[in-house]
Amino acid sequence: MCSALALDGLTPSLGLAVVVGARVETPFVAMVRPRGGDFVYSGSEVSIMERDAGLLLEAGASGIVFGCLTRDRAVDDRQVDRLVSVAEGAETVFHRAFDRAAAPFEALETLVAMGVTRILTSGGAPTALEGAKRIRALVERAAGRIEILPAGGIREENVEAVVRQTGCEQVHLSRR
Repeated sequence: MCSALALDGLTPSLGLAVVVGARVETPFVAMVRPRGGDFVYSGSEVSIMERDAGLLLEAGASGIVFGCLTRDRAVDDRQVDRLVSVAEGAETVFHRAFDRAAAPFEALETLVAMGVTRILTSGGAPTALEGAKRIRALVERAAGRIEILPAGGIREENVEAVVRQTGCEQVHLSRR
């Protein structure tokens, strides 16, 4: 669940999360992203993200979606650790900020070590189908330690090809 799809998703309103959490039995994860732009956050921004994450989980989200990078495009392990701690065992998804990581296989290992449960990725390409080879390589490297979830440009007409080429069992779709 997120708002502002034109900005690739921002934190949804707490009101929306409360209503959905009360009315829907299907588990949902909620985006924790305070602004558009890059994924390099200040300490103050991460404090806001921690508070948003806690409130969204209290409202009924089964997990949170976020992505924090350093200026040199590595996973910001200090900030990721703060958000994983807030989740207290709930699902944690590192979103497509992963596609901006300078060293994706290093980023994968960092996220596994930190206990993140899922990575959303297009394999660093504009679409998951174009990045299918890298996604498959990430799936193989992950070896079941973390879920790799293809995202980006997946539609009814190409979902079969994405699944076949990546070896993934699930995909991420968005409706814009």
